Amino acid sequence: MIKDFQKDNNIIGFFAVKDITERETKDLKKYLDLTLVDASGQINAKAWDIAEAIMGEHPKRGDIVKVDAVTQEYKGTLQLKINKLRKATESDQYEPQTIIPSAPTPPDRMWAILIRFIEAIANDKLKVAVNTVIQQHKGRLMFYPAAKSNHHSYQGGLLQHITTMLLAAEKLTTVYSCNTDLLYSGIILHDIGKVYELATDETGLGTEFTLEGEMLGHIAIGLRVIEHMEALDVEKKLILQHMILSHHQTLEWGSPKRPMLKEAELLHHLDMIDSRLFDFEKATALIDEGTLSARVHTLERKVYRPILS
Repeated sequence: MIKDFQKDNNIIGFFAVKDITERETKDLKKYLDLTLVDASGQINAKAWDIAEAIMGEHPKRGDIVKVDAVTQEYKGTLQLKINKLRKATESDQYEPQTIIPSAPTPPDRMWAILIRFIEAIANDKLKVAVNTVIQQHKGRLMFYPAAKSNHHSYQGGLLQHITTMLLAAEKLTTVYSCNTDLLYSGIILHDIGKVYELATDETGLGTEFTLEGEMLGHIAIGLRVIEHMEALDVEKKLILQHMILSHHQTLEWGSPKRPMLKEAELLHHLDMIDSRLFDFEKATALIDEGTLSARVHTLERKVYRPILS
């Protein structure tokens, strides 16, 4: 597994292609720059001699490939130097569940958690409106990632992000008083625009931005979804739209308005907690106790894994 790689390992195994780009060296020689993943993590890989390394059809995003490579260290980070690479065939023996990165909780179980929180919404019109939107998008919610490359960017990541926030909100609202109908509704719908912003398949691999996603983004798309919730009155639509619009809190992060009600403020912090702790977990899973990670881009810092035994 990728998380177990050490420097100068000889690697023969099956991985999924998360990204692949043809680039040029300073000498104008073409090479392939890949991001390979399995259920334990991801690693950058280089095929310096394309003709020599790639056997048969060139792989694309989302393909499962068999790789013969050597691990090398570059600027303190492991990467693969590919000797041979080919697309996996039906005769190959590998277990997809060990290759396709996915949420740790099965989608059916996460869906049940989501429905429990919808049922907990006391306002009947709000409950019906939220449930209608969720049921309309169930097909995508069962496998969509929450992002192309950042937090929860794997199969089922969007549903994991929503349900984890809901479970955290359930605990926090025993300490901080707020309208749980609005908070739960805002959490459930805050990223609904991502099912239009992103295009992917049931593996969650090869995720790309749609044209709509590139030009509008998930926040603007989410506002449109709320506008079409016919069961709601003008004020409730406005509040939910504000919660979606402000959940990134600052213009720098994509929100033109800061939260103007406490439920919106709490939604923002739950979103940040969930995304940042995900990045902490991801980084520390790849290092030994008592060591620092490489700089984590999304956190803008290194992180430390303490010795707790």
